[in-house]
Amino acid sequence: MYTNAYSIPLKGSISVKSDNLSVLVRDSTHYYAVVGSYAVHLTIMKGGKAVKELSIKPSLSEKKIPFQLFGAKFVTFKERVVLVILSTKNIFFYDDEGSTLLYCYLLKDDAINPCSVTGLSSNLVAVGTSLGSVLLFEVPPKGDKILFLTEIKEKSIQGSVTSITVDKKGHVLCVGDSTGNCSVFDCHENQNLKLKNSFNESQKPVTCLCIWKDYLVASFSHGVISIFDLYQDCHLLDIYAHAKYINSLDVCQDLLVSSGEDCYFRVWQLNEINKMIKVNHLYSGLVTDTLITSAKFNNNTNEICISSYDNIEIFVYEAK
Repeated sequence: MYTNAYSIPLKGSISVKSDNLSVLVRDSTHYYAVVGSYAVHLTIMKGGKAVKELSIKPSLSEKKIPFQLFGAKFVTFKERVVLVILSTKNIFFYDDEGSTLLYCYLLKDDAINPCSVTGLSSNLVAVGTSLGSVLLFEVPPKGDKILFLTEIKEKSIQGSVTSITVDKKGHVLCVGDSTGNCSVFDCHENQNLKLKNSFNESQKPVTCLCIWKDYLVASFSHGVISIFDLYQDCHLLDIYAHAKYINSLDVCQDLLVSSGEDCYFRVWQLNEINKMIKVNHLYSGLVTDTLITSAKFNNNTNEICISSYDNIEIFVYEAK
């Protein structure tokens, strides 16, 4: 059972965007980033107290014309962490505290929007776009010499990229799109993505992706979570998890947390026995009078962070 234990303050209100929360934990310091309409609100916590709160408003002109924002995520590499912010016209790279703009990439096509971001091995950042392509950037171990490498277009990505994720080693990239297709790529060779598998079982848009062990966990717009074997090209099972659109997934150890537009977040136990997967429902939490935008584990299974539309704080639920 999880109960509402405390909250994390924010400088501004949370926008109504799916998967709208990024959590970074380093030693005893916790970083939380959410997207507002025209700013990313970042709070740094230490010892249970907020030591820094700021709103990052990406802008390139002297007039400070704001950009509409689509997402923000901490991308962790061995040597450093960068905060990547996705907007209508640009992709911004900041330091982990959001105080220094390291690099900005201008999107040349007005029809293209960045939709989802993740980090790969060899200090690469992958950004999925509304045109079904993947943009690759190289981030050096230090400094601001970030480079745009290439735009990759694969036939298996049949619609707009809706979610993108990678395994813990950074060698397997998974891309979900608006047609319900999940593409699995081998990315050992840096810029060369090799298609391993492709899954399309629901015909509904993919909303979120995460990887647990050797399995891809994918959620869809009709409230179903599907689990696929990454290497055997096999659809293993479906979980009828939510009554409406699922807007976030997160895995920590052997627990999965999902949240949906039905105002519930749910916790699931994942078990693997002889390559057979079993899922048990552990807990359902109802958050009233608001729309959940994301549920993320707070670095361990004992705490779950909940972001919700128009709130100026993140709620933290503790296991009891």
